[in-house]
Amino acid sequence: WAVWKFALAGWGGALAVMLGSQLAFGRMGAADIGTVRVLIPAASTAIAIAWTFAMAVVAFRRLDEFQQEAGKFAWYWGGSVGIAVSLVGYVFIGQGGLHWLDPVHFHLGRDLFRAFQYGYLLGIGCPVLGFLGARLWWQASKR
Repeated sequence: WAVWKFALAGWGGALAVMLGSQLAFGRMGAADIGTVRVLIPAASTAIAIAWTFAMAVVAFRRLDEFQQEAGKFAWYWGGSVGIAVSLVGYVFIGQGGLHWLDPVHFHLGRDLFRAFQYGYLLGIGCPVLGFLGARLWWQASKR
């Protein structure tokens, strides 16, 4: 229960920060792009991530060695396989598969595809960069 308590505190705190910024500044439409619309949600997201990470560290440290290794194994191999499998969906969507399935609701276009590419690459690139950073830190700290 102690581990789940920290997990819930992490997610609950992050949700409160994210929703709090929306309540404080209100929902903005696409026409309201400006400093407040871009920086406030980005800053609240950074705070939410930092809080969730801190709670994850506390929860992880409360696990026994077997559970810690099980979590690392599952994240590494499960995450790697999940990322690899997502490539099938990326190619399907990138080649117009959603439009092929439902041309009324899914449109084609260069700008739309570029936005989809950036989103997908963020989802792939950030875990890879995180892995490399953690690996370098581990290697440097264990010498």
